[in-house]
Amino acid sequence: MVSSVELVNLTSSIYYQRKQPLIMSERRQQSWYVPLRVRFRSPAEQAQWEREHIPQPTLGDSHSLSLTGADVPLDVDIAAQRRTRQIKELLRLSNIMRTGLGLSEVLQQIVASTSACTGFRILVVHLIEEGSDLLSPYAFAGMSEENINVLRAVRRPVEQVLRLMRPEFRISQSYFISHEYVEDISDIVSVINKSVDDYQPGGWHPDDALIVPLFSPRQKKLLGFLSLDDPEDSKIPTLESIEVAELFANQAAIAIDNVRIFQENEAESQVLDKAIAALLNDVEQIQRGDLRVRIHSSHEKLQPLGEAINQMVEEFSGILGNVQMVTHAVDKHARDVQRSSDLLVRDASQQDLQVQHISHAIDEIAETMTRLSSSASELSRVVLEAVDVTLDGQSAVDRAVEGMSQVREASALSARIMKRLGESGQEINETILAITDLTTRMNLVALNAAIEATRAGEQGHGFVVIAQEIRTLAVNSAEAAKKVASHIRAIQRETTAISHSVEQNTLEAVKQTELVTQTGVAFDAISVVTEQMAGLVQGICAATDNQEQGSQQVVGAVEQIARMTSEITLNEVRSS
Repeated sequence: MVSSVELVNLTSSIYYQRKQPLIMSERRQQSWYVPLRVRFRSPAEQAQWEREHIPQPTLGDSHSLSLTGADVPLDVDIAAQRRTRQIKELLRLSNIMRTGLGLSEVLQQIVASTSACTGFRILVVHLIEEGSDLLSPYAFAGMSEENINVLRAVRRPVEQVLRLMRPEFRISQSYFISHEYVEDISDIVSVINKSVDDYQPGGWHPDDALIVPLFSPRQKKLLGFLSLDDPEDSKIPTLESIEVAELFANQAAIAIDNVRIFQENEAESQVLDKAIAALLNDVEQIQRGDLRVRIHSSHEKLQPLGEAINQMVEEFSGILGNVQMVTHAVDKHARDVQRSSDLLVRDASQQDLQVQHISHAIDEIAETMTRLSSSASELSRVVLEAVDVTLDGQSAVDRAVEGMSQVREASALSARIMKRLGESGQEINETILAITDLTTRMNLVALNAAIEATRAGEQGHGFVVIAQEIRTLAVNSAEAAKKVASHIRAIQRETTAISHSVEQNTLEAVKQTELVTQTGVAFDAISVVTEQMAGLVQGICAATDNQEQGSQQVVGAVEQIARMTSEITLNEVRSS
């Protein structure tokens, strides 16, 4: 038999925290959702579990939270009844969310159930306005109409509440802000008028705050907050009661998601209905035969259908156009055939005569093609001979280029030799100048020796004779040097003239080499053109042969046409 139902957290750390007082500095981080499971216990098992897991309360400072919320353990039947009521309320709220009520009505039911199951007398649900960062109150419990109007008149920024969500304030998924941090919440509007004289140390202070964030399971984003205040027992809430409040907060988040999904689906349905109506209107026009209409759907789900209909209409229009064209063509062809038959019967004799003329003309063309083929063959032979002559000329030009290159090299060598001869003549001139200077000095020495010998008198007479001989020798040497210098200058003039002539010949050889090279290039071009001409002539020969064969085939075809024309004429005459 099932006598009680208990909601417990799946994580083992929750059981560990139930065994000791929960200190605010030891609050742990958890995920965005509260994993739950339902366990059924008998009364005996429940009593055993209470004795093992719920310790006697201990006094602590203002930061400590009691895990049981009472000075003694609850009676087993009372705890079972409380949990049963919580389960029933959760199931009832789940059923309410499927009834199609509005968001405000569903949230009002949730805050009322949360107040009844957690013992908090005052609850407010604030939601973040879509498209902004402001909070607006949506549901209330335990508040007068006047206080509700005060809260509705004030829209607070989300950032004002987010800054209170510190790790040191966190319990499970919620945030408990002690009155000792009242300066952090001084700018938040409060409508609770409770005297501080009622405050018991270690209990709930009028300036304490408990906030449960509402997270969207679908969008994984913050939707708003559930604020709880004024507990019935004036005690700081237990972890169990906070987890129960989080269960109802999850129900509120699911309800908000469901309502928004419904609103989104409703808006999407309206847009889709309008798009379908417009699509049906266009389809009706097409159905009436107006193929100029095109579907322009603004809804993305209907765009593929509209494109398919447009493509079908275009293809159908093309098919109709082709059918009309074929019909007109068939009619025109039938009329043409009728006219052709009439003309064929009327002009059969003329066609026979024209066929004979055509046959005769084609025979002449065939004969002309035969002569043209013979001429093309002769032209091909001449072109081949021209190719051979061009190749011989190219070979001669290559040899001429090689000879001119040798002449240019020989001229350059002669120019270098003449230059060296000029340089040698200059050196000889310098040597002759040195000899001339030496003879002048010898003449002076001989003169000085004669003077000194004259002074010496009889004793220097022999020396005078020697000095005279030296002077005579110096004079002869000077005259010989002058003659040699004169000959050298003549040789230099002739060498310079020869060198200039050799340079002119070298330049002329270079020019002739360039001309011969250009001639070789021209012969190359002539050779290429000649080869191309030979190819063209061969092509002409082949085309002429083909033309001759084609002419013969045309002659045969014309003769066959003549026979067919005669047969058709006879048939038409017989049928008429």
